[in-house]
Amino acid sequence: MTTRVNLLSRRLIAPLRLAALLSLLVSVGVFFAGAGEAQAAPSCAVLSTGAASQADAAVRSACGLIGTPYSWGGGHGSQPGPTYGLCDSANGAPNDCNVRGLDCSGMVRYAYYLAVGTDVINGTTRTQWPTSRAVARYYKSDGTAPLLPGDLVYFGNTASTIHHVAMYLGQGWIVEAPYSGGYVRVVALSSHSDYYGAIRLYGPGNSTPTTPPTTPPPSNGGQYWVDTNANAPVYGSPTSTTSTGTLYQGTNYVYCKAWGREVSNGSAYNHWWMKTDPDVGPGGQWVSAYYLSRWGNDVAKDNNGTTIPTCAGGGAPPATGKYWVDTFTSASVYASPTSTNATGTLNQGTNYVYCKAWGREVSNGSSYNHWWLKTDADGGPAGQWVSAYYLSRWGSDTAKDNNGTTIPDC
Repeated sequence: MTTRVNLLSRRLIAPLRLAALLSLLVSVGVFFAGAGEAQAAPSCAVLSTGAASQADAAVRSACGLIGTPYSWGGGHGSQPGPTYGLCDSANGAPNDCNVRGLDCSGMVRYAYYLAVGTDVINGTTRTQWPTSRAVARYYKSDGTAPLLPGDLVYFGNTASTIHHVAMYLGQGWIVEAPYSGGYVRVVALSSHSDYYGAIRLYGPGNSTPTTPPTTPPPSNGGQYWVDTNANAPVYGSPTSTTSTGTLYQGTNYVYCKAWGREVSNGSAYNHWWMKTDPDVGPGGQWVSAYYLSRWGNDVAKDNNGTTIPTCAGGGAPPATGKYWVDTFTSASVYASPTSTNATGTLNQGTNYVYCKAWGREVSNGSSYNHWWLKTDADGGPAGQWVSAYYLSRWGSDTAKDNNGTTIPDC
C-alpha cells in the first residue's frame, strides 16, 4: 500500500517552524527587556516627598556629583570637596593617591556642604554615624519605610564595623560613591546586603540641625551611644567581679545605668555601670562607665551629653553623702571609733552611713572588723559610730555599701 504525501504541507513545515521560533524569541526578548526596565536605576533626583528643604537640596547636590571618580580618602580635606585620595592596597585602592575624587563619606559631606553652606557631617563613616547633629536615627529593624530623601544610610553588621554610607533618594534608591575605580552613581539600597541604619540631619521645616532633647526617645528601644576608650570587660551585674565578655573600644550603645562597685586607676574612678550588649559574650551585660572617653568621675552620659537613665531597680549614688548598708542585728553605737561607752542603738535592717574610720576591733570567733561607720542612730544622738562588724554582706575589715562601693574615709 502506497501512502501519498502532501508535498505542499511538507514544504510549509520548515517555514512554519521558523516563524514559531522567531515568535518565541520575540516574546522572550520582550520579557527580558521589560525585566531590565524594571531594574534600571532612575535618574538621580528627589524621588519622594516629606523631607526638609535642606535635605532635598543635599540630594540635588549629590546628583550633581554623578560620574565623579571614587577615591579612597578623597573629600576629607580641611574643606569639603574632591581631593586626591590615599594609595592603600589593603583597602583595594592601590592607585587612589593619583585619583582626585570622593569616597563615600567624602561625597555625602560635600553634598550637604553644597546644600547648606556649612560643613555639617565631616569625618569617616564610623564617626559620622554617631553624630550629635542627627535629629532622627533609624535601624534595620525599623525597615526603610521611615526614610526620607537626604537621609544618610550606613552599611555594616555593627556600629563598630560600619564601612559605607550613601544618601537616600526615596523609593528604595540611593546615590553613592561605591568603590575604587568606580564613580558616583545611583543604585538600589537593596543592592547592599548589610544595611545597618540611617540618620537624618534636618527635620522637615528645620532651618538648622536640631539640638537633641535632654532625654531623647531613641527609636530602637532605648539605646544611648557612647565612646569607650579601650576594650572593656563586661560582667553579669554591677557588683560582679567575674568577667563574662568584652565590649570593644569605639562607639557602642548602652541602655541604662546602675550604681555598683568602683572601677578606678589613680585619680580616675567610676561607680556607674551601664547595661549593654557586648561584642563578645551574652547580651544584657554590664560595663563600667570608667571606660567612657568623654566624661569624668562618676559621670554616665552619652555622646550628646544626655544623662543615661537609671535602670529599673538599678540603685543610685549616695544621696547627700549617704551610703546604704544592711546590718544583721541591732547594734550599739558610740561617740567615737575608740569609745567603749554606748550612746544608743542602730536597729537591724537597712541603714545609711556617711563615712568610715579605723578604730578598736569588734570580733566574735573568726569574724572581726576595725572599721567604724558614722551614722545617725535610731536611739540616741546623731553623728554616732557603729562597727562595720555588723554589716551583713561583707567579711572581716571590709566596709562597703550594699552595692559593693567602698565607703569613703571620714
